[in-house]
Amino acid sequence: MSDKALNLGEQAFLHTITQELERGELRFPTSMEVTLRVLEALDHPDTDLTRMSSMVSAEPLLAARTVALANSAWYNPGGRLVADVPKALVRIGFGKLRALAMAVAAEQLIHRDVLGPYQPLIRKLWAHSVDVAATASVLARRCTSLDRDAAFFAGIVHDIGQFFLLARVWEYPEMLQDDSPLSDLVRVWHPPIGRAVLAAMNMPRELVDVVDNPEIYGGDWPPTNITDLVFIGHLLAETPNPFSEEDEGFRHGLARAATLGLDEERLKAVLEESAAEKQAMISLFQV
Repeated sequence: MSDKALNLGEQAFLHTITQELERGELRFPTSMEVTLRVLEALDHPDTDLTRMSSMVSAEPLLAARTVALANSAWYNPGGRLVADVPKALVRIGFGKLRALAMAVAAEQLIHRDVLGPYQPLIRKLWAHSVDVAATASVLARRCTSLDRDAAFFAGIVHDIGQFFLLARVWEYPEMLQDDSPLSDLVRVWHPPIGRAVLAAMNMPRELVDVVDNPEIYGGDWPPTNITDLVFIGHLLAETPNPFSEEDEGFRHGLARAATLGLDEERLKAVLEESAAEKQAMISLFQV
């Protein structure tokens, strides 16, 4: 995409982002501040249930979503409700809290009125991320010895560069017009932005690889790493990425090839279970 194809507002937007990348100082949107604090605390070796409960409880939206997720059918098949954050965290675990914090940031972005023309795209992007995350998580549990919560989180953040760009674009209102090539910008720029965002969050190299090389697949069955799980989750996802130009027939063909080691009955069970987890998250956030 050449500068000639961009108006002054779009060039200014890219210049700002490029400068921040070069300095290694990305300016995070307000909607991600809670997420960053939670992720930082989770990475601290001294963080225990008491400290994390206090932090989550201080953020009303995150606290409400944490308790709601713990009481959802997915985490509470027995119908025993919890009414406070500490009990909720015990039930869902710190691993899922990482993804939940990201989800709260996405929810705030989805409901920003200023992004009106792009809200349908943001909703589809969120649905796709949850779809990939749920599928990767179920594959991890059923087919590998990899951590299912780590797989879920990787699925949630694999397109984080796109979310970040959308969260910042409101600063340039002219880019929110229907004739703006915002979709092209998001598609082209999300890999370097995603790498920078995850690096700023001190995420492990394996997670950065998921963003850096989203279409590289090891080809082993069962999958031996989180990157492959997310790749297969992307192929199997019912909801495609709205910014992708990938042909759906081609994607489905790759999905069949990538899951040759999974018999049809087991694949059906994986998809049914992942659909249930995806629906629990989508319903929770009313997207």
